[in-house]
Amino acid sequence: MPHDHDDALHNPARFDDAPPSREEADLSSDEYMVFAMRDSHHAFSLGLETVLECIRAAELEGAVPTLHAEWWWELQKRYALDFTHAPLD
Repeated sequence: MPHDHDDALHNPARFDDAPPSREEADLSSDEYMVFAMRDSHHAFSLGLETVLECIRAAELEGAVPTLHAEWWWELQKRYALDFTHAPLD
């Protein structure tokens, strides 16, 4: 079945207002923080590193204000961020 790009864009994820308890959650990821999310069809997790990478991409697109380079460098030292799509200066 081909992936329909329009379906993905019209199915936004939101914070899950009833996430699983810590005992029931799959916390096998090495990420420091994981957010419980839900869209129209799925419950899933979204790691802090992914959120930060998305913010960097949004910054480069002009969708959010520019953040200080030092902030990004500190984050890159703290987390395993992949900025290959959005390199730091």
